[in-house]
Amino acid sequence: MVVVLIVIGSSLAACSSSSKKAVVPTTAGATGSTVSTASSGSSASSVPLTASFRGVTATAIKVGIVTIDYSCIKQFVDYNFGDQPAIDKVFIDDLNAHGGILGRTIDPVYKSYCPIGNTQALALCTSFTEDAKVFAVLGVFIDFTGDAQLCLSRDHQTIHIGHELQQSWIGQAPPALMMTTDISAERRSTVLLNLLKAQGTLTGKKVATLADQDSASSVTKAIKPALDAMGVQQGSAAVVTVTGTDTSAGQSQLDSFIEKWKGEGVNAVILAGLLMASKQWVEKIKSQMPNVLLITDGVSAAQQAGQDETTAGKKPNPYDGMLTANGLSDSEQWQSAGLKKCVATYEAAGGPTVIGPDDLKPGPDGKRVLTWAAVRDFCGELEMFSQIATKAGPNLTNDTWTQAANNFGEISLAAAAFASIHTGKYDADDGFRLVAFDSTTGSKGDFKPVTPIQDASK
Repeated sequence: MVVVLIVIGSSLAACSSSSKKAVVPTTAGATGSTVSTASSGSSASSVPLTASFRGVTATAIKVGIVTIDYSCIKQFVDYNFGDQPAIDKVFIDDLNAHGGILGRTIDPVYKSYCPIGNTQALALCTSFTEDAKVFAVLGVFIDFTGDAQLCLSRDHQTIHIGHELQQSWIGQAPPALMMTTDISAERRSTVLLNLLKAQGTLTGKKVATLADQDSASSVTKAIKPALDAMGVQQGSAAVVTVTGTDTSAGQSQLDSFIEKWKGEGVNAVILAGLLMASKQWVEKIKSQMPNVLLITDGVSAAQQAGQDETTAGKKPNPYDGMLTANGLSDSEQWQSAGLKKCVATYEAAGGPTVIGPDDLKPGPDGKRVLTWAAVRDFCGELEMFSQIATKAGPNLTNDTWTQAANNFGEISLAAAAFASIHTGKYDADDGFRLVAFDSTTGSKGDFKPVTPIQDASK
C-alpha cells in the first residue's frame, strides 16, 4: 500500500497545473568561454564564463537527474514511465544544441532508485553531492519524512527541483534551494480551503480532520487556521500513527476517532496528505459514515485510488463526491500548447509517437507506459531550471540563483495555466479550481470541475 502511494506521488501530481504564460528567456548563447549577457538583461558586452561554483565550469553545469526504478515495484502498480533517462536526455540534448544556458551546456549525471523506504534515496543524495558534486538535482525523491530532500538542499546546499514537497521542508532549506513546479502540501490545503469558502461548501457542516504524523503540519499550519477564520464548527482532529508499512496502530486509532466523530455530529472530514487519501482509510470512513463529505489535499493519491475502486467494480465508489483542489486535468494538459511543444521536441529527436492520457492502453504485460507524463514532468523541471539559471547570469552560484528566484515572478512551465516564484514562494503552481471525483467520468473515473480555474497566487 505504501509503495503504491509512493509512486502515485511522482506519477500523477507532478506538474498538475501552473504557470502564467510568461516569455521563456532565451537560453541560446556562445558555446565557448564567453557569452553575451544581453539575454539575461545586462549589457551586450561579452562576459567571460568561469568555474563559478561547485559543478559549474566555464563550459558546463553538472546536474543530477533522478528517476524512479519502476522494475522494483512493478507488482504494485499497473504503469511505468518508460525509459526515463532516455526521455530526459532528449531535452538536455535539445537545450545543449541551442547553446545551453548562457553558453554552458548541461552535463547530466543520471541515477535511479527504488522508492521502497528512503535508504536508496538518501544514498543517492550522498552520491550526487559528495561524489559527483553536482550543482543541482532535478526529479522526484520519494521520502515522506523529507530527509532525502533535505539531505540535498539543507545538508549539502544543493539546489533541488522536485515534487510532492511540504512547505515545512522548503522552509528548512536555504532560500530557493528546494523548489517544485507543483504546489506544496500546505499551500494546496490553503487554496482548497479558500475555494471551499468561496463556494460556501462548509456552511452548516461540522468538520473533522485526519492526518498521519507526517502530514499533521498541514492541519496545524493551514487547515485549522483556515477553519477557525471561517468560523466553521469543528470535530476532533485525528492524528494516526503509521510506522513504515505497518498501519495497524493507525487503523485502530481511526476506529476510535470515527466513533468520536459520530457522537460529535461530524458530517465532513478533511484528509491531510497522500497517505490519508488511500483506500484503506477512505473505505473505513465511508463504510461507517456513508453520508460524510470527504475532502482531501492528496489529489494524486485520491485520483489513483478512486480509479482503482472503479476498475475493481466497487459500488458505491467511496471516492464519489470527494472534493479537492486541482488544476488542469490530464486531458487539458495534453491539449496545452506548452506540452505539445515538449512532445514535438521529443518526437523530433526520434522518440516513438507519444500517446496521450485518454488513449493509453495496457501493453502485453498489463502495464500502461506513461511516456506523456514523463515528458511533461522533465520538460517542466528543465524549463524551471533553465529559466532561473539564465536569469542568474554568467556568474552562476547558489547566491545568484537565489537572487534570481527571489525576483522572478511569473514563470512559464509545460502544461500549465498559472505559476510564479518569488521570495518565500518556491512552489510554482498557482492554477486551481474545486473538483469532485466522479466514477462515471472517463473509463475509470476522474475529478471533474466544480469551479473554473483561477490564479491562486492572488
